Amino acid sequence: MIILKGIGTSPYIGVGEVKKVECYEDLMDLTGGEIVVVSRASRDMLSHLKKAGAVVTDYGGITSHVAIVLREMQVPCVVGTGIGTEVLKEGMLVTVESRTGNIYLGFMEREEEKEFFEVYNPSTRIKVNLNIPEIAKKVAPFADGVGSIRIENMIIRTGKHPLTLLNEGKLTEVIVKGLKTIVDAFYPKPVWFRTFDIPTDELKRLKGGNIEPDESNPLLGLRGIYKDLKNEDILKAEFLAIKILLDEGYYNLGVKIPFLRDISEYILFKRIMKEVGLHPHRDLDLGASIETPSAVCSFDEFVKEGLDFITLGMSDLTMCALAVDRRGVKVAKHFNLMHPAVLNMVEYVIRKCNENGIESCICGHAASDHRIVRKLVEFGISSISTNPDQILRIRKTVYNVENGIIMKGFGKELGF
Repeated sequence: MIILKGIGTSPYIGVGEVKKVECYEDLMDLTGGEIVVVSRASRDMLSHLKKAGAVVTDYGGITSHVAIVLREMQVPCVVGTGIGTEVLKEGMLVTVESRTGNIYLGFMEREEEKEFFEVYNPSTRIKVNLNIPEIAKKVAPFADGVGSIRIENMIIRTGKHPLTLLNEGKLTEVIVKGLKTIVDAFYPKPVWFRTFDIPTDELKRLKGGNIEPDESNPLLGLRGIYKDLKNEDILKAEFLAIKILLDEGYYNLGVKIPFLRDISEYILFKRIMKEVGLHPHRDLDLGASIETPSAVCSFDEFVKEGLDFITLGMSDLTMCALAVDRRGVKVAKHFNLMHPAVLNMVEYVIRKCNENGIESCICGHAASDHRIVRKLVEFGISSISTNPDQILRIRKTVYNVENGIIMKGFGKELGF
């Protein structure tokens, strides 16, 4: 019997007893295998949630960072139930079917999706998004590189705010350790990492996180490059980590700038890089994450300033373009990654990149949506960076789309 329904985030299934988490201290009591039920899940909980049999939340969407990372950890997760903390009682035995978003009372026999794919090799490069350095070796043989390393998890696993780590002299060391695991596994394939992009609400529970301001909508608040530029010492610590790895010979490393709103932010970012002895476009590739309509509308300015690559963050671009909080349950039906306005912006950026010899790449949740991937390949995107468990599926999808485009062109030549 289905007792609750939410938004499924992965193909995995979990069975176990409900453990209600009402405060951060409750996470300390997890022994492993419990169905964790929480109102809101945040990044600082991930080190504990990896032990869960499944995670169920009242709030949040499929594009939330926690949902993405739990999928990478192969932990079943259902978000946006609205009333999960009310319906699910402590100790209740439930089955969580993360594919459908259904939660059943008791033990229900379900089989996870298990498919076996041959490895297709399309012309479009198929990369991977990584949050967990430890799985890099496992996925490296099947990916053409890393389109996005979200280094925030490396920091959050320490339990300390980046500024606290900086003051302890450990921030650069933590970043180097995590990045090295990944660049080593993928060398000489390209590996792009994104500088810090952590909303304020996800930093508050870390040691030293009390310095973060209260914000009613952190996704549109102090985050991304704007926050990075206000904390130059932290940004320089990230650059120092890059410099250490370059000095060790890891020339496959590139860096991208998150949540750009304006060309002035891009120019200032490059100036700070040079101050620590890094020369963008020469020492390493530098790119921009296109996630705001303002970055799209001023894209020509970025091209003139110099870009080696761009990545498209369609979740944030959709949120900003449609004025819909991507974590908001009540407005979830209006969050549409395939809205014509969003696709028009994406197609424009890809076309501009192709005209100027700039590599374009889609990262995040959209890169695992086969409908969106088909569209982007038709638009002429250079690479797709998907979730680790989707690499082989996306390879096959892209290969088939490319063959369809070739056959369509061949038919036109013959007058069909």
